[in-house]
Amino acid sequence: MNNKDEMNKEEEIQMSETRGTLKGALIGGVIGATAALLLAPKSGRELRGDIRDRYASAQDRAKQILTDAGVKTQELARQAGQHASGVMDKTRSAISTAKEEVQSWKDEVKSESKDAAKPEQKFN
Repeated sequence: MNNKDEMNKEEEIQMSETRGTLKGALIGGVIGATAALLLAPKSGRELRGDIRDRYASAQDRAKQILTDAGVKTQELARQAGQHASGVMDKTRSAISTAKEEVQSWKDEVKSESKDAAKPEQKFN
């Protein structure tokens, strides 16, 4: 497995872990907040106010988590782009070197075939 494949695997694992963490935090927060509100002995008005407050708080946390995930995703995309650019540069360099070597080989073969086609001069 080459370095590019390893980097892609690592990025996929990180993204998967981030998604799992996001889902877990969001679901756990919602369940915990709901259970706390429903099990607490309060009047209807207080309970509705608490639900609104908790909902707003959960919404703010979810937005922050999504913002953080977006920033991390952008950073990973930037790193992947830089890595891809480096690979492209190396590939171009390798192709250029190969072209030069092939051209050199062709010139050498051409020169040798011309030399072989010349009649040999005999010494008297």
